[in-house]
This record gives sequence, C-alpha cells and structure tokens, in this order.
Amino acid sequence: MAKILFKQGRFKILAEDMAKLSSDKINELIRTAGATCYQARETIKKTPEEFITMIRSRGHFSVLEHSWYCYAVYPRQMDMLEKIGYQFYQANNLFSITEDRKRRCLIVSGNARMFNEAYARDNRSPVLSEIIRQLNWENSILFPLGDDDDFSLRVFDGKVEINPELISPEERLAHIAMCVEFNQHCRGFTHEHVRHRLASFSQESTRYVDYAKGDVNLDKFQMQFVLPYNDEFDFSKKIGFICGGKTYCMSPNDFTGMIEAFYRGARKAGLKPEEARQWLPIGLKSQIVTTANLKEWRHWFYMRASKFAHPEIRWTALNLLRFCKERWPDLFDDFQIAEDEKSAKKI
Repeated sequence: MAKILFKQGRFKILAEDMAKLSSDKINELIRTAGATCYQARETIKKTPEEFITMIRSRGHFSVLEHSWYCYAVYPRQMDMLEKIGYQFYQANNLFSITEDRKRRCLIVSGNARMFNEAYARDNRSPVLSEIIRQLNWENSILFPLGDDDDFSLRVFDGKVEINPELISPEERLAHIAMCVEFNQHCRGFTHEHVRHRLASFSQESTRYVDYAKGDVNLDKFQMQFVLPYNDEFDFSKKIGFICGGKTYCMSPNDFTGMIEAFYRGARKAGLKPEEARQWLPIGLKSQIVTTANLKEWRHWFYMRASKFAHPEIRWTALNLLRFCKERWPDLFDDFQIAEDEKSAKKI
C-alpha cells in the first residue's frame, strides 16, 4: 500500500555560501543535484567528474547551475567600471553585478553555466577571458577550453580577484548563493516553488524515475503521497463519491492505494514510466534541489512565508526563514514571524 505523509516536509542546506566551496565540493554538489532527478544518489557509480562530463555531452546544462563563483574586477582606469559592467551584462544578463566605487571595483557573480555561456558569446573580452582562464585552471571539467583558446591575445589591463570581501548588505545579498534540498513535499509544492525565476532547480522526475524500477517486485514497491496540511480534517474517515453511476466510500489511504495499484498495472501492461505517470496525482511525494542568491531567497520568503501562501510551502518557508534569520540576522531581520508562528511578513 502507498505510504501517507502528513506535515513531514523538510529542507536540508547543501551549501550556505557556494562561492567558498572547493572545486571537488562543487563537482560533488552538481552530481548530488543531478542524481536527484533520477533518484539515483545511492546507486550512481560515476565520479563527480564523470557525471559532469556525461551531463555536458547530453546537453543537460541546467544541472551545472548548482555552482557559484564571485569575482571582483579592478580595472586600471576608474571610468572603465561602467563599460566592463555593460560587457558582462551583454554577455549574460543573468549575472549578479554590483559596483563598489570606494574600492574602485566591479563585483560579478554567477553559476558555471552563466560564465561558460558568457565566454562562448564573447570570447574576445579580456576580463571574461582572464576569469575563464582561472576557472579552467581550477576546474577543467566544469570549464573546458578548446585548442584554439589563446589567452595571450586577450590580456586584461587590470586585476581580477576571486571571492572578494563582501562588505555592504547589497553585495552580500547579490553575491552569496545558498543551495537547499527540499524533500517529503508533494508536486504541488514544487509547482509553486519553481515559479521563482532567478533560481536553479533539479527535481525528481516522474519521467525518468521508475516507481517500480530495477528488480523491485511490481506488487511490492511503495509510493508516497503527501496529505493536505490541514490539522482540522480527519483523514482516517471515509469519503463518499459517485463515479459512473456507482457509489464508492474510501479513506484517503484506500484511494491512494488504488492509484499506486493502477500505476503498477500500467507498468505491467507495458507502459513506460514517462507514460504511466499520466495517472500520478499532484500529491505524489517529490524532491527538489534549489540554488539562488540571498536576494532571491528573500523574495521567496516574501511570497511563501506570507499568510496568503499555500499551507504546505508556508510550513517549510517559515522553518527555512528561521535558519536564515539566525545565520544572517542583519540580512533577514526585517522579516517578522507572527505570534502564532503560522506566517511571516516583511516589516
């Protein structure tokens, strides 16, 4: 029978400040996020480097977004700041860019996909070339170069510094990225969650995950379903309904058991997982890994910890907000959790 989950949604911080991770840690994080899509973390045999090579060959570049790099650019001439910032924006308008005139520098951050795609669009830029040269030296698997990449022809008249000190709140919000895993939530949660644009997602896929995979007996495997976050409703009671002129009376557990049984039957009948999933409901348990900078996480809290948010996503948003308020108090202290602890709002 299917397993029923009630208010068991949880999160796990995979990385608090991703730009500070070593190359090995970044590669491992990318493999973890990618394996989430296939629910293969325990069975994957490829090394992180082998996994990244495979992902690149298949064109699944979204998984490479679970990474973060931050650089300060110091041009020789102060009047070059605006021009260099515009060059970065033209190469990839998803970069996070701030200007620090006191330190006479531009701070730029983004994920591996952003930097790779920016360099592919503008490989003549001396600044981008210098950054890519350093990234390739640190992690050639994530930042591969071609035989025709000759950096001697593109020398930057200035200095670039990786992981500069982030001083102002604006700099910290824009250039610190956090990676979070959400689990034991339903696909309704993830449908709302992925509406946030300036973030990267790797989600458990009902197309590639076979809920009767491998040598698991089709009659014995177990699905998981998430009940509505409603403390007042008795989910053990039977619910009556009429379908096709027949009257039925089932508990939520009985009904989800029938969904699981139908999926098993569809797989036995010869349908692939990507076809049998058509009958899976929005309440199916799902797992998702998300990467975003702290500015975007603030927007997520503004929308999802609100009293107007869906109860399930609000439950976890409040728990994650408590972590962020403790970890970065000055960046999240303007979010106030209500006295009943059921919502939060920005003051």
